[in-house]
Amino acid sequence: MIRLMGILTGSALAVAFLIVALGIPELEAPQLEAVAQPDAAPPTEPMRAPEPAPQPQPLTQAEPEAAVVEMPPAPPTARPEPVDVVEEVPAPIEQQWYAFWSPFRSKVAADGFVSQLQRTTGLDYRVVRLEPGVYEVAFAYSDDSDIQEKLTQISSATGLDLSGG
Repeated sequence: MIRLMGILTGSALAVAFLIVALGIPELEAPQLEAVAQPDAAPPTEPMRAPEPAPQPQPLTQAEPEAAVVEMPPAPPTARPEPVDVVEEVPAPIEQQWYAFWSPFRSKVAADGFVSQLQRTTGLDYRVVRLEPGVYEVAFAYSDDSDIQEKLTQISSATGLDLSGG
């Protein structure tokens, strides 16, 4: 019995919601022909005969026009001579990671520090796990001058004193 009441209540709420959201639907009333009744007053408007339904038109498919595209003449069938191309690829710069802050006790704390630094400075940082409970924050560098540039950039962006390394 409770289920039936729940179904009826839910249905009533759904209908009420639809009426509020969409408005009351306008239903077309079926048009009934007036039947002459002896007691009825004559209609004030003349009665019209129903309009005949439009005749369906036969479907005709228009044939698509063929597009004419002129292709350039094909190149001669002679194969080009193979050419040896030797490109000198520069040796990849080996990036090293420089830990610049005292170790954190949890990875969550180190990750929070890294995310704040990345937002502030725009540099790439990594959290390096040395052992359980010891996490260092490091940035990539290529040489000693790169280390000093990045430490200066971090200090100026954050206000942290990184002179001690």
